[in-house]
Amino acid sequence: MAEKKVTENEATPKKAVKKTITKVDSAKATTPAEKPAAKTAAKAATPVTAADKSSAKTKRILAVIFWVLAIVCEVLAVLVFIGKIDLKFMSQMAQLIAFLVLDFILVVVGAQFWKQANHMDPVSEQNQVKFWLWNNMGVIVCCFAFIPFLIYVLFIDKNADPKMKKVASIVAAVALLLGIGISYDWNPVSEEGKAQAEVTLGDTSVYWTQFGSVYHLDPDCQHLNRSSEVFEGDVATAIGTGKTRLCKTCAKNFNIEIADNGAILSGTAPITEAVEEIVEDITEEPAA
Repeated sequence: MAEKKVTENEATPKKAVKKTITKVDSAKATTPAEKPAAKTAAKAATPVTAADKSSAKTKRILAVIFWVLAIVCEVLAVLVFIGKIDLKFMSQMAQLIAFLVLDFILVVVGAQFWKQANHMDPVSEQNQVKFWLWNNMGVIVCCFAFIPFLIYVLFIDKNADPKMKKVASIVAAVALLLGIGISYDWNPVSEEGKAQAEVTLGDTSVYWTQFGSVYHLDPDCQHLNRSSEVFEGDVATAIGTGKTRLCKTCAKNFNIEIADNGAILSGTAPITEAVEEIVEDITEEPAA
């Protein structure tokens, strides 16, 4: 169950907005009482929970289902293009565009499920090629979902109607480019990176917004001033929802070393209880 509480940043009253903090329950049952130094995080962190692995597996299965349907739509688009399929209630052009758009939607939805699964149950980055391919499977599928169609339309079928060929190639090319951009994981998380974050932060609560890509250590961080709703949970939960980077301002304020992409490299392990108490004091203001 989620708990909500209200806080208001008093440091910058002109810009701050009253916000609701929604507490997200952690998927973990327990956290180790003793935590090793940050530099040994990759070896000593608690492994991904069974619940996370199960949820990630379900999301990957859903991704594959959506991708298979996307390829089916590509095949149907080819059949419409060559006149093998003719839905009487729609023109050939409308049928072609409809199948290509549906192809695009299915590819993108599948990619989102795949990325969510990788954030919950990430792969090791020791093999960089495998790491990139695994995290960007959506990009690969997107290419398979449109490039064969483009090859057929542009280079194989020489007798197609020029107008039909032009429209089909433009729609497929745009869908391909948009699909690659949306399916690409711009902020991938590795098994080692997630382990490092969990060991460094321990039980410390982190905060994030629905559409942001970073998590924060301070609910009143200046970058949350304009957010009306903030979510609170542990770092594993934050990463699982796609918040793969630590806010650079919070990292500086809490003396945590991070990489250029916001991944935690080292820091106090775990964050001291005193700091946690300060954060709790800030958030435990009476509701308005």
